[in-house]
Order: sequence, then structure tokens, then C-alpha cells
Amino acid sequence: MTIKSLNRSLAKQDPEGTFDSPFGIAEERLFTRGEKIATLDRWRSAVVSELSALGEERRARLLIEIVEARNRLTNPESRLASD
Repeated sequence: MTIKSLNRSLAKQDPEGTFDSPFGIAEERLFTRGEKIATLDRWRSAVVSELSALGEERRARLLIEIVEARNRLTNPESRLASD
């Protein structure tokens, strides 16, 4: 078993550079629930800014994943419906 090393500060400021997907944040054991939500909110804001500037379809899909991962944290019962 390997122990995961995470630079918490960097992960919070640059979630896209740290995590493979927004769901990685939702499952991260080294973050509190509040840190996960704040990090997802930060990532969402960055994607929305990029969408405004670039209008990329790939970024739009990523935005949907961010919102879904955040919803799983704030509405645990919604996860049961999607599983």
C-alpha cells in the first residue's frame, strides 16, 4: 500500500493541475467537506471564466462534472439516484 502525498495548498489553488477529475476532489480523504466544496467552487469559477473567453465544449463538459461532484457532497441522497 502506498501513502498518497498531497500538497494541500497547491491542490486547493490549482485543482485541475492536481486532480484527474472533479470527482477526485469529492473522494479526497485529506480534505474536509468544506475544503472540497470550496475547491470545487474555485475550479468552477476558473472554468466559467475560460468558457466566457474561449467557449470550448470540453470545458463545458468539465463544468458539468464539477457541478455534479459538488452536488454529491451537498446532496448525498442524489448520489444514490445516480449510482
